[in-house]
Amino acid sequence: MRESDAEAAAPHAPGALELVRAFVNTRDIEAGTDLLADPGSCSEWSGRLGIQGTVDAEALAWAIDLRESLRQALLANHDRLPLPEATATALTEAARRSGTGVAFTPEGAVLVGPGDGMNALISRVVSATAAALADGTWARLKACVNDRCQWAFYDRSRSRTGRWCSMEICGNRAKQARWRTTRPDPAS
Repeated sequence: MRESDAEAAAPHAPGALELVRAFVNTRDIEAGTDLLADPGSCSEWSGRLGIQGTVDAEALAWAIDLRESLRQALLANHDRLPLPEATATALTEAARRSGTGVAFTPEGAVLVGPGDGMNALISRVVSATAAALADGTWARLKACVNDRCQWAFYDRSRSRTGRWCSMEICGNRAKQARWRTTRPDPAS
């Protein structure tokens, strides 16, 4: 699995936003694997995050839809576009379905959800996304522009123009492909 190469190379997101990055990366397009492929593998993955509970097929399906909508939003972040309407709708629906609500603390308002299962996982993803949108870190969470990859990464570049999950992996591949198309044909 990619965790040994791209996961190690791709910059992690700060704080709770790392959960969103990890959630999007449960599907590895290049390797053809999906940690949300079935309720058992999803429970195993969320268990590693400390979230226990059962996962049913219906909840898993809407979690996958949310994940792919988030991936599209991360691609939109390259162009510094606002949150796509479809993603805003998906997040609103996920908050509703997961039982995410607002709690007020001396530090301010926070989103909270149930303690276990898929609802807890999705509530944490929704909460982290909302916080990142509010504090401005959301725009730095992106998906690799390599169509065969689309691995989520946190853009730590000063100019906020990072395009690839890893310069050493996808960035190098893009540069090699560009070089091959621009070099003169040795047969001519």
